[in-house]
Amino acid sequence: MAIPRLTYFELRGRAEAIRLMHYEMEVGFDDYRIVDADEWETVKSVSPFGRLPLYESGALALCESHAILRHLARSSGWLGADEQRDALFDITQEALSEAQEDLWRFAWVKDYHQKTERYADETLRPRLRHLQKWLRRDARDGQYWVGEAPSHVDFLAFCYLDELDAFFPETLAEFPNLADFRSRIESLPRVAHYVATARPIVFGMGIKGPKIDPRVAIAPGTEFRNPWTQPIALTGSL
Repeated sequence: MAIPRLTYFELRGRAEAIRLMHYEMEVGFDDYRIVDADEWETVKSVSPFGRLPLYESGALALCESHAILRHLARSSGWLGADEQRDALFDITQEALSEAQEDLWRFAWVKDYHQKTERYADETLRPRLRHLQKWLRRDARDGQYWVGEAPSHVDFLAFCYLDELDAFFPETLAEFPNLADFRSRIESLPRVAHYVATARPIVFGMGIKGPKIDPRVAIAPGTEFRNPWTQPIALTGSL
């Protein structure tokens, strides 16, 4: 039986939580990354909404990253058994998705590099206060967002918090429960293996081009290959 194929770009972006889930669940998959403009135009023309990621498994073809995450969660038995628990998953997923989308939009604001302190003060700190309270609700220890084991929302949370660790480390450090959670997920053996061996260097795109992970040492000659521009030389950490 063919393994599932996840089609996206050489970015973390909307595919990263899906990749992390596969690694943690030890489910083999084809992590297919489009870097050719003509291929992207072909795929875009057949994608239901002209976007990626696209997830194909047997006769099943899914678009939209959160639909894919919920499908994997159902397949793993995390959803469907308890209505109240499912509601907690939904609430957590919506809150994290909103936070992530807002962070991505900020990278498209003109001169956003000059507005990071304002963004941290007006947007991140209030949002992180709410998220930390939600993680620790009902006097739980905050090890996972729902239940007693990692789930799809934990990997979604990791992606958001890890991007904050890269670009707003001092702000994230003000919220120790969230910072500890990020470190705990990163230290899971299969997640750590992925981070060390197969993870894209680039988080996503912004108004100034690719958002490169500043924590990663980049080897000379490394290029960011993508279907929108010529390959971009990455000469060092930014």
